[in-house]
Amino acid sequence: MMNIRKKMVAGIASLLLVSLMAGCNSSNDGGGATDGGAQKNVTISYTIWDKNQQPAMEAIADAFTEQHPNIKVKVDAIPWGEYWTKMSAAAPAGMLPDVFWMHGGQFMKYAEGQFLEPITDKVQANEIDLNNYASNLVSIYTMDGQNYGIPKDFDTIGLAYNKELFDQANIPYPDDTWDYAKLAEVAKQLSQPDKGIYGFGAKLDTQAGYWNDMLANGGFILNDDMTKSGYDELASIEALKARYQMILDKASPTHQQMTDTDSVEMFKSGKLAMIFDGSWDNGNLASSEIIKGKYDWAPLPKGKVKRGNIINGIGNVMSTKGKHKDEAWQFLKFLGSKEAAEITAEMGAAIPAFNNTQDAWVKNNPDLNLQVFIDQAGDATPYPSGSKSYPVWFSKEAEIMSQAWGGAISIEEGAKKVAEMMNQTIEDAK
Repeated sequence: MMNIRKKMVAGIASLLLVSLMAGCNSSNDGGGATDGGAQKNVTISYTIWDKNQQPAMEAIADAFTEQHPNIKVKVDAIPWGEYWTKMSAAAPAGMLPDVFWMHGGQFMKYAEGQFLEPITDKVQANEIDLNNYASNLVSIYTMDGQNYGIPKDFDTIGLAYNKELFDQANIPYPDDTWDYAKLAEVAKQLSQPDKGIYGFGAKLDTQAGYWNDMLANGGFILNDDMTKSGYDELASIEALKARYQMILDKASPTHQQMTDTDSVEMFKSGKLAMIFDGSWDNGNLASSEIIKGKYDWAPLPKGKVKRGNIINGIGNVMSTKGKHKDEAWQFLKFLGSKEAAEITAEMGAAIPAFNNTQDAWVKNNPDLNLQVFIDQAGDATPYPSGSKSYPVWFSKEAEIMSQAWGGAISIEEGAKKVAEMMNQTIEDAK
């Protein structure tokens, strides 16, 4: 009886998976050429997680089909909150989309699982030139010397500020002369805790938070060969303490407040004067009727050593189990072209990764200083996901640091615990 039930459950699960991933690996009759040499029509799937970018991705797909009339592309958008759940189910079942978006934080899991098609041979055959993209983007989708993804876009971190709150306090806007001391000073001046208004959102965050602080102060997240954590470095601990001090000074909401209501939402409602945020979130901020036209961007403040910044970017990848790999490769290659990058920029979808195509994205929002994101890219540090230990230590990092941000343990103790955990995880992964 149990076997029958198990088979029934498995059957239902399979049907659900097919339904969830409808369109993946889709096609008409077979692929490639017919016996007579004519090419058959093929439909391949391209899955993304940002509905706001769907029109641009569909425009790219249409431009591709104009050049390859026998290959149509179906673009599906699955919200971020569901995307990785569905991809995690589809991967082992061999039902991933033909081509899809990959995030640096998820890359190792899919590369190690052999769910992604390596493209190293295409690179070596000069079918694609990875020199067209910043090297700190290419490295994100490389494992054990193998290339798996083509950079689609990139994001860096900027300082978003509410001009109205600055004007009311008669304080000049942030600029490229600001350092962390100035940030803390002005955050105090702008805070009105009795009115629920704070100068800065010193939230518990990595990519859009204290990783940038650590780098600016001379610390590091991982050393260059990713064999040692930098959380227990004196410079890293000092940076973490400085961010947390803004909470203690009531220049920032508490950890609990920012857990109940994310700092981005606080900023959108006019309750925060400044936050660190990624270039990917500009559209989200602009969607707020409360702050639309009342905010702008500045570069991150300078630290003791440099202006720290994390660069990450979406990579386009293809499935190892796709039924039409030749056609999928042609589309993947087109996604990495200058033409596709220009469409992305001109439609304001994202900052394209292809060198020297970013101006149109900046000009798409002439009232905002979006150039800061471009200017910070060259010296930015790649998102530190390129090791087999990353998926393990990253999930545990937040568990430990939340204890420190919540006041259960000291910042120094939390940082040292994270370093110990990371180093052990790195050792275990060898």
